[in-house]
Amino acid sequence: MMTIQNNPPRQLITSVTSGLCNRLWVLACALRLADQCGRQVRLLWLQRTGRVGLPYEGDEASTLEDFFLPDIEGLASVESCTTTPDLPENAVGLDFSDVHALTLARQAGNPQEITPELVAKATGPRVLDVRDPQVAATADVWINLSTMPVGGPGDGMERFATYPDQLGQNHKDAFLASLSTYVRRLQLRPTEQQIVTRLVASMRNAPGGARLVGIHVRATDLKQRSAVNRNMHLANIIHQLICTPGQGARVFLASDSETWLTDFMQTWVRPQARAAITTYDNPIKYENSVAGSRAAVVDLYTLAACDRIYGTAGSSFSSYAWLVSDAEFWIHS
Repeated sequence: MMTIQNNPPRQLITSVTSGLCNRLWVLACALRLADQCGRQVRLLWLQRTGRVGLPYEGDEASTLEDFFLPDIEGLASVESCTTTPDLPENAVGLDFSDVHALTLARQAGNPQEITPELVAKATGPRVLDVRDPQVAATADVWINLSTMPVGGPGDGMERFATYPDQLGQNHKDAFLASLSTYVRRLQLRPTEQQIVTRLVASMRNAPGGARLVGIHVRATDLKQRSAVNRNMHLANIIHQLICTPGQGARVFLASDSETWLTDFMQTWVRPQARAAITTYDNPIKYENSVAGSRAAVVDLYTLAACDRIYGTAGSSFSSYAWLVSDAEFWIHS
């Protein structure tokens, strides 16, 4: 690892937007990369509006310290930005925005957006090694990770994936295990941590508490038919976890939709399983506000305290909770 001689230390600058878990993924990757090249992270926290369960709406702005304690190892500063930030003119840049644009076009099924020019930009050899002597001599390095965490120089900077595989059982490989050490540098504010501690203790002391299974359901953007099929599958899984002899697990169930959670508990969960399901019943967590996101973080870290973690399609909460947790596997379907 490079020794830092400058005071203040040279910086690795990155910006974050999108959902809260996407932001935290990017920050963890930036901390890891900065560690590998002897820098500290300058985080530009961009505002975002208009999505349920995520800050921020109207004129309300936020920053990382709304959710976590300050003085994070490797993080030099956090700037809450309401406009496009000004970057140093001499900052060297790593820009994966074209890769991200190509990925989104493919996921959305928009072939008209996949132009030859975009493909050429997104697939060309544009990797910049921050250990390169010319880069190493630069005071500040700007890296646009977007919502796409990547590996550090030791990984060849070739890992383009927002989250692990979308289906099936995922195993923490060396990269993800390393990333876990960086997400754990973030510590919850005492208010939210006390709630998490209380929830986990109550589950551990209840029947089935020796085996906690955390389940997060992303329900806000699913079509009705998909929702019904998913609900039936999920209800069967929960019943097996709780009621099958030799299983006897306790389930922590979370979702981004209050309507879905209420309906699922009343309509789909079998009576003999209800007593073994814990939820964090705080309606504010569904609000598009800082307070709402603080409450949602309780769900996130309670999931992380479970022994096994399961998430439905699109559940960034379950994938990030898995990084925070000690769980080796994560089931995603």
